Amino acid sequence: MEESGISRAVVMGRKADEYGEVDNEDILELARAYPQTFIPFAGLNPYDADLPDRVDALARQGFRGVCLDGGWRRSLYYDDPLLEPIYTGCERHRLIVSLTASFFVGPDMTYSDPDQIMRVAQKHPKMKIVVPHACWPHVTKALALSMLCPNVYLCPDLYVHIKDVPQADEFAYAANHILKYCIIYASSYPVHNLAQSLSGWKERPFTDEALRNTLCGKALRLLGEK
Repeated sequence: MEESGISRAVVMGRKADEYGEVDNEDILELARAYPQTFIPFAGLNPYDADLPDRVDALARQGFRGVCLDGGWRRSLYYDDPLLEPIYTGCERHRLIVSLTASFFVGPDMTYSDPDQIMRVAQKHPKMKIVVPHACWPHVTKALALSMLCPNVYLCPDLYVHIKDVPQADEFAYAANHILKYCIIYASSYPVHNLAQSLSGWKERPFTDEALRNTLCGKALRLLGEK
């Protein structure tokens, strides 16, 4: 991070079965050791018992948000009633909800369709939602989702900073104009190293203002740090 000029970073928990497990206690330990550097998000398993109590505990521990990987958790759509206790708890504690959505996440591409996230966002308008991978390849529809639901922030990460990805420039054009404050950078580490991800993002046709917003400004506001 220091070598790449990055001063703050979200560390994302993950409970996605064989697709990845990141222990919440490890994340919390890291964030407590370096509180000015790391912002902790907890991975959450929607099939765990006592979900409301679990969300309450995460808020007390100092997590700033939770991450769900619905398509990798026995193929669960994000508007499934099973997830309602998570959403109501996060809304109560003002935790940000991260809903990973792309063509890799789930047995088919219906699990990355923005419609399900729109229904969640409209039902919980005060809950902030971040969408890692930004529902790629449903790019136009995802941009429309963020236009319709101002509590939804798109995080297209590797689908912008990897060279020659189809429709990647559309995220930059939207960030330059109609969605100035709804598109946020992430590295998708370890897909690339931090320097490669940052360089690839800057190569897209962002304006200087859009780069400031996507790389720093909007993320800090979203996290309540600005």
